Amino acid sequence: MIIFLALILIFLVILIGGERGAMSIMTLVGNIVILFFSIMLMSAGFPVLLLILVAGAGVCYISLFYQNGNNPKTRAAFLATLLVMLFLFIPIYIITWRSGSYGLNELQISEDDFMYYYSTDLHINMLHVGIFVTVFSTLGAVIDTALSVTSSVYEVWTHKNSLTAKELTASGYQVGKEIIGTTVNTLLFAYLGGTILLFSYIQTQQYTLEIILNSQFLFQDVAVMLSGAVACLITVPVSIRCIIRQIHHIGSEKKSEVI
Repeated sequence: MIIFLALILIFLVILIGGERGAMSIMTLVGNIVILFFSIMLMSAGFPVLLLILVAGAGVCYISLFYQNGNNPKTRAAFLATLLVMLFLFIPIYIITWRSGSYGLNELQISEDDFMYYYSTDLHINMLHVGIFVTVFSTLGAVIDTALSVTSSVYEVWTHKNSLTAKELTASGYQVGKEIIGTTVNTLLFAYLGGTILLFSYIQTQQYTLEIILNSQFLFQDVAVMLSGAVACLITVPVSIRCIIRQIHHIGSEKKSEVI
């Protein structure tokens, strides 16, 4: 059934997207390969924190440059994504460490499959794994937000290159206001939509509100969702600054050519 659904996806992407759709499939395959080797290296004892930086940069590069080409928009989006993830890396590390939300949660540990069939002695730093999960869960939304902002500002500049940096910044924030609402809602339904069955189980067991709010399983999902929302919000101003720097660089090169 998984293969059948995957074939339907590939067929529809190529049918509707054409050549760009085929490139999207190749980009998806490339990102899956990166994640696969990341898991293998993580299991082999490779430093997870370093792996986050290397694999994250690889995913950003493939998602932006392979699919959209090497141009000012993708370069600005690539730089903005890296800056945002580096900026959020330390807060994510501290919050995950202080909250103790890494590793298996209460419900996973209580399952019979984990107790009798699976070994929990993985010899992997689960704190680092938790950070890896949080960072990569936010990466896709950050890339999408960064490229949307940089593309919009760049297109505005190409049609009216007399605009000042202040006017381009205002245009970028206007675009950010338009997309941030839908992005946050997408993150909300993506993470909470998959936990409906879990909340149904909690309701049948009649857990108190205090237990639910202090539970590890709830915090893990909410932390990822909120981290993604915060990352997308920070991405808007960072992307605007990055694309304006690219535009100024292009303007300087044109002036040098004229001289």
